[in-house]
Amino acid sequence: MASVVKIENIQRDLQAVRDDVSRLSREVTNLLSVTGSKALREVKAQMSPLEDAVRERPFAALAVAVGLGFLFGAIWRLR
Repeated sequence: MASVVKIENIQRDLQAVRDDVSRLSREVTNLLSVTGSKALREVKAQMSPLEDAVRERPFAALAVAVGLGFLFGAIWRLR
């Protein structure tokens, strides 16, 4: 009889752990969603001046992009 009570207690505890993990998972998902949304808004806000600079000086922006491409290529080649 005592072993049946112990098994029931263990099952109840396991269900409580499952519920806690499920709740924690939902909370973490919500937190990451909110944080990701804030980060995306911040990146978009920072991109506006960059977009303006590219529109004002497209050839300079192209030269910078090509230069960075060569630099990354040279670094990659050295590995």
